[in-house]
Amino acid sequence: QPRLISGGAGKSSDEIVDEMAALILSKLPEKLDIDDALPEMFEPDSKGRINSLSTVLSQEIVRFNKLLGVLLGSLLNIQKAIKGLAVMSDQLEAIFDSIVINQVPDMWADAAYPSLKPLGSWVKDLELRLQFISRWMDIGQPKSFWISGFFFPQGFITGALQNFARTYDVPIDALKFRFEVTPHYRAQIDVATAEMADEKYDDNTYSSPDDGVLIHGLYIDSASWDDDNMVLADARDGVMNPPMPMMHLLPDPEYEVEEDRYECPLYKTAERAGTLSTTGHSTNFVIKCLIPSDKPQEHWIGKGTALLCQLSQ
Repeated sequence: QPRLISGGAGKSSDEIVDEMAALILSKLPEKLDIDDALPEMFEPDSKGRINSLSTVLSQEIVRFNKLLGVLLGSLLNIQKAIKGLAVMSDQLEAIFDSIVINQVPDMWADAAYPSLKPLGSWVKDLELRLQFISRWMDIGQPKSFWISGFFFPQGFITGALQNFARTYDVPIDALKFRFEVTPHYRAQIDVATAEMADEKYDDNTYSSPDDGVLIHGLYIDSASWDDDNMVLADARDGVMNPPMPMMHLLPDPEYEVEEDRYECPLYKTAERAGTLSTTGHSTNFVIKCLIPSDKPQEHWIGKGTALLCQLSQ
């Protein structure tokens, strides 16, 4: 007995969910295989240490594979249940109901990273994340890292500090990041589109830094970026969450924060609130980014200005 009929298209809920399940299954790999990664990324240095960002990559692969296992298993079981080949358990029923209304099922959200996106956007975002990780595995470290694409961006930040600490033999606790804002913008959807066409995106515009990392993919909340003066600016009318330019995160053991910097919090989602995880890190807050500004801290604090890894749409 098909469930309630939906909308003007005349499709039953069963048909809608079955089609969505098939669509999602067609877009996602069964798993990411660490054995397919470039071997040289995991070659130890003269002291027997593997590049910290390669370790981050392997940890991210484990996290994404766990999520893929939850998604693929539940989608296959939903399809079987719709066809009457398996029992529609309470858990599957909850997933079914969420798919009908374009929401991310709780079971998937619990296995994933924080996100406020509806289901359709969430799946597209997951595709981009998997492509980002797969590309890194296939051709090595990117020139710029899509920090929003990490399951656990705090681990990436620690890895960047660890690499610098090892290179220059300084204690990691003594390091602070300089946040050098570049004049370049980089949207991951554009990068992914170019890569799918077997092209390189913006390949000659900038190069990988000798120290530190380039990052992209952030959005500004309750402010904007002044490209002419290279400082934070008030929000522009009608422009919600403009992109932040690429930034160079440069570890520096002697860095003393300039006065013309706003300590801008970076959050994974617009919800901002988070809880402490078992690692001692917040589930939502990532790091304070020291952003050039010609206005006092209080100005931005009053506006609630922050950076976000992802939008809610």
